[in-house]
Amino acid sequence: MVNNEKQLRTVADLIAAQFGPGTEVVIHDFTVDIDHTIVYIVNGHVTGRRVGDGPTQAFLRYMKHQGTSLDKIRYVTHTADGRMIRSSTMNFFDEDGLLNSAMCINQDITDLVALENAVKGMSSNSYFETNQLSTDNDFDSPSPSIHGLMDSLIAEGLALIGMPPDKMNKEAKIRLIRFLDERGVFMIQKSGQAVCELLGISKFTLYNYLEEARGKKD
Repeated sequence: MVNNEKQLRTVADLIAAQFGPGTEVVIHDFTVDIDHTIVYIVNGHVTGRRVGDGPTQAFLRYMKHQGTSLDKIRYVTHTADGRMIRSSTMNFFDEDGLLNSAMCINQDITDLVALENAVKGMSSNSYFETNQLSTDNDFDSPSPSIHGLMDSLIAEGLALIGMPPDKMNKEAKIRLIRFLDERGVFMIQKSGQAVCELLGISKFTLYNYLEEARGKKD
């Protein structure tokens, strides 16, 4: 783990104590197994995650294409059961500029927004910024597991291609593989095997298709 783990945990406890049980604070460690980056979490009931869970799609995409910070402040996403979560994320880098760890704050503002809607006729001030919902809902929205995330990305890719795997020609398969590669799917353990089984191809063919996908853009 990074050198400042103790300090990050202390800060996480402080934030959770300040804002109460509706605020979750998550610490990711990207120096360990990519399937299990969450090393500390306070009030995990907010998103249903726990220590040992993996990162979200945006972190996978970042680790695939490192270069710019993903720090993001007060963006709003929704959970699977419809609750509104306002989040902020801060990333930390090692001396080589590689993503090392991250702290994410996720505050359940469902009840606060409901209260705002009830009284908004009395004030023109929209304090909770409900008019600034983020369209980047995958940034740190929770996924039940890293392989659950992989399955959802595969489903998204299939929807994009618009045909079942057994109807895909080589070009369509390469398009799907490129989609998955750009989102960091192949960093997940045994993802190659899953894609080979899905597309009915060998690992050798997958590697060839990956080379073509990385050398050719739509």
